[in-house]
Amino acid sequence: MEIVGIIVLVISGIYFSLKLKFKHFNMIKAIKTMLKNSNNGISSFQSLCISLASKIGVGSLAGVVLSIYVGGVGSIFWMWIITLICSSNTMVESILSIKHRKKKDNNYYEGGPFYYMDKIKNRLGIVYASLFVVAYIGGFLPIQSNTISKVVTEIIPISPLVIGIIIVILTSLVIFKGVKEIANVVSKLVPFISALYIVTCLIIVISNITLIDDVILLIIKEAFNSRSFITGFTIGCTKSIFSTEAGLGTAGVAASSSSNTNEEEEGLVQVFGINFDTFIVSTLTAFVVILSPYTSLNISNINGIEITRYAFIYHLGSMGGLILTITIILFAFSTIIGGYYYGEIALKYITQKESTKLLKIITIVLLLLSTITSPNIIWNLIDTFIVILAILNTFALFLLRKDVFKKKL
Repeated sequence: MEIVGIIVLVISGIYFSLKLKFKHFNMIKAIKTMLKNSNNGISSFQSLCISLASKIGVGSLAGVVLSIYVGGVGSIFWMWIITLICSSNTMVESILSIKHRKKKDNNYYEGGPFYYMDKIKNRLGIVYASLFVVAYIGGFLPIQSNTISKVVTEIIPISPLVIGIIIVILTSLVIFKGVKEIANVVSKLVPFISALYIVTCLIIVISNITLIDDVILLIIKEAFNSRSFITGFTIGCTKSIFSTEAGLGTAGVAASSSSNTNEEEEGLVQVFGINFDTFIVSTLTAFVVILSPYTSLNISNINGIEITRYAFIYHLGSMGGLILTITIILFAFSTIIGGYYYGEIALKYITQKESTKLLKIITIVLLLLSTITSPNIIWNLIDTFIVILAILNTFALFLLRKDVFKKKL
């Protein structure tokens, strides 16, 4: 089933790249858009932070490492390729989401795939939104909580449930205050954590700079051996999609929240987000791990973060372990906040009501229980939902393509 989803995303990615004439690679325009101020509502930079909050978490720090451990070093090459190809899907879903979004009070907007799927007139929006809520609240968020628990309990002899309670309290303090508070929190957290993590990784990479050429060559070479070309291709693509969410429709939800009315600009901002996640955060993580003797590890019931932590300690000693612990906790927490926002928008679409108290309660319960759940169960659930959401969203993008290309971009 995973390979079907990958094929669908690759075909649509190539098609939309050609239709866009590769204009979705204009990152200079994306950066200029992010620098614009917004007097009302949520700015383009805040919408990007909401998007990055859901992207840069376990997928970038653990999922990419899991792909190396299972599929080999060559899986990183396929992660790069799938991001380049599928970034056009992100651009298109963002444009459609802004075109069909709904304006709320005080210059706030809500949108996403479920809104533009309304135009297909076959209740696809309700189906997608329902799966979307279950995927995020039941899979994408719990893996973040599970990872926080794994990281902390490896350092401190404490019950995972205690960690879960702390996560629940902190999450509740944010999500019960609404979308503006979510935007404010992630727009402060994401830049700070990203800078801390990137600088730390660069210190490790620069200290091993003579080996980087060999690492890049190894990644490319291993991409075409039997293990990476079969297993590595599949898991590398799947983890790339989970990390960047390219083609799943989430970029459209984030883009819709911005008060900016320029569809192309917001689409470029979201493309910038997936490139930043893959080619900077995930790639630096991969380099740090590959530069360590991670192959000597034998781990059962693996999450992926155990290897990342091992690599950081190998390179920087206990300080590396401490820095990674801080960053993974903050990254995972920001992902919980950003991912919850996605789930809330989808639920509001389904119920056509503003009240989401029940969703908040279910979210904090699942966050608590996931601290004592096997990560393998959660990863399998996530992989299944990724494929289903990708296929449904890509189907809608293709049917609605005239809405995007009827005017010159």
